[in-house]
Amino acid sequence: MMDTIKIILQGIDNFPTLPTIYYKLTEVMEKPNSTANDAAEIITKDQSATAKILKTANSSIYGFYGKIDSISKAIFYLGFEEVRNIIILLSLMELLPNNKTNYFINPVEFWKHSIAVGIITRNLGAILGINKLENYFVAGVIHDLGKILFFNYVNEEYLKVIRYINEKKVGLMEAETNVLGINHSVAGEMLAEKWKLPSSLKNAIRHHNNGMIAGEVDILVGCVHIANISAQMFGFGQTTLGRVPEPNYEVWNKLNFPKNTFSSIMDKVYKEYNESLMLFKV
Repeated sequence: MMDTIKIILQGIDNFPTLPTIYYKLTEVMEKPNSTANDAAEIITKDQSATAKILKTANSSIYGFYGKIDSISKAIFYLGFEEVRNIIILLSLMELLPNNKTNYFINPVEFWKHSIAVGIITRNLGAILGINKLENYFVAGVIHDLGKILFFNYVNEEYLKVIRYINEKKVGLMEAETNVLGINHSVAGEMLAEKWKLPSSLKNAIRHHNNGMIAGEVDILVGCVHIANISAQMFGFGQTTLGRVPEPNYEVWNKLNFPKNTFSSIMDKVYKEYNESLMLFKV
């Protein structure tokens, strides 16, 4: 186990950082007098990033459908933070190798699940009347960040986790901790710390398993928690190891979704999901 933990910790040290454009944009955001043009000037220097951001901003996820034809408009409509989040998302899409597939994970199925969790999270936030949904989509997408680390650095060792689940009939987090010495939520949080992600995203990664932070229900984390389980139940991607976990009923009761929440959003979720698979070439 100690050797495995050492490999994982070394993996965190060696893991690619986010692109320079992300950190430059963060610096601009932290200056009180910064404008959309200041941020746009940074982003437009990277033509590839510009094209991908505009394509994502005009997707059904955000509902603007062709209205956004410049980075300045993207920042105006979506906000600084959401544009920065798109950069995170686009960067993550390149970190999971397509040439590795085993019983642990199939990269395509992993991203299908992750994208679905992001879409459901954002829709649940909208149902709850959250005015600022900037972090909801990306928080859902990156909730399993730690699994990308495991997949890159302890792919073969993870098969022992699968066997442990089947033999002991325990949940994923318990199996990871007992076999590897660390679970994917903790590992993901450590990566998020390295990347200097906002606390809201770090919390979603660290606490998506139970939807609570220090015993308190957090709305964003709670939505990611419910969305993660819902995506498994509805078959978006194949990432379930063992049975689908039950939701934290304290979170469910606290969020107090209206009756028929899922029946009311599923057509929209499927539409956004299918478009996103084409958008991100999954």
